[in-house]
Amino acid sequence: MERVFREVVEEWLSWRPPPMVERELELPLEAGLATAVVGPRRAGKTYLLYQLAARRGGALYINFEDVRFVGLRPGDFSAFLKILAERGGFQLLLLDEVQNVPHWGRWVRSLLDRGYLVAVAGSTSKLGAREVPTELRGRYLSRLLLPFSFREYLRAVGIPASAGHAPASRGRLLGALRDYLERGGYPEAVLRPQLARELLRTYRDTVVYRDVVERHRVRDARGFEVFLSMVESSFCNVFSISSAHRRLASLGLEKSKKTLANYLKYLEEAFYVVAVPKWGPGKTPLTQPHKIYPVDPGYIPEGQIGRKMEAAVAVELLRRGAKFYYYRGRREVDFVVEGEPPLLIQVTYASAPDEVDRRELDALSEAAAAVGGRPLLITWDLEGHIARGGLRVDAVPLWRWLLGGSSWRSSTL
Repeated sequence: MERVFREVVEEWLSWRPPPMVERELELPLEAGLATAVVGPRRAGKTYLLYQLAARRGGALYINFEDVRFVGLRPGDFSAFLKILAERGGFQLLLLDEVQNVPHWGRWVRSLLDRGYLVAVAGSTSKLGAREVPTELRGRYLSRLLLPFSFREYLRAVGIPASAGHAPASRGRLLGALRDYLERGGYPEAVLRPQLARELLRTYRDTVVYRDVVERHRVRDARGFEVFLSMVESSFCNVFSISSAHRRLASLGLEKSKKTLANYLKYLEEAFYVVAVPKWGPGKTPLTQPHKIYPVDPGYIPEGQIGRKMEAAVAVELLRRGAKFYYYRGRREVDFVVEGEPPLLIQVTYASAPDEVDRRELDALSEAAAAVGGRPLLITWDLEGHIARGGLRVDAVPLWRWLLGGSSWRSSTL
């Protein structure tokens, strides 16, 4: 194995960065702590490591998916250290598909103890919410990489992320936004648009069967498929475990509510869905109704632009690290975002004030009275303020809100 390590290092020293779309996720590098990149399959974790290597000197990238590493054993760690010392100059180790290393957590912790900076990435089914804490035992910082944001999408297709009041430039951004919502943000689907639908079907099937059925040893594949179809038909709507339980029972598929709640949790852990709890005091059990969103708007069938807009907002809130919920009283508001004050977001496919449904404003008014939050209407192309009774609602186009970046709270006005 020493020869293999030497070959891999020599190959890396002649490496040149491939064409890459710059990702906006920054990876922290701290002494004594590994950086773990987690997220959906095919979201670009390997290229994010490449990007880090290209920006920083003294980095060594190793892909443990390389067939030459078949048969790697814990005893080969000494050979790895020897090659690192022999070549010298490596301070940062980028370990891809690290789950293929037996006892990989011990390898990483030992490298940290020797003063190396370490970033790891790997298969979603084996390097996720459960494995990273278990293997690294608190010695890590985790960063979530999702498919392209709208800003990254614009960079990928070569459109400037700016627009003035000129109709042509604004129209170009709206056209790009429509394409983004239809195609989604998975890098390969963006860069190969003619294959986008086929790629998304492949990603979906891989997540379902590799990251859920195989990983969690789901025995009743048919029952799970029926449950999954219920979840997918509920995208952007409230999903009830109790309702799913009754429907499955009517089909002769007896599953406990706990089993169905676990199915939903597995889909979350595999980064296929985002389950949003209801706003209210205390914790919301997974068996209680949640609003369900796909992790990418491309998973929603074509043409459902309003649902795709709402899904894009949910994924962007997740990307920005917000804690968010949905509100349901007499009426429903899409999102309640924690803050001082909370932000109340309603998403609508409207381009003019008369296209805004009165029920959406009434829902914001009810939620504002109950939650004490600030209302925001995210629209297709309506911008400004709407006054309804004593309520003042800020309206911002989705493209502008998506491009708001880290200053999203202040940039929504």
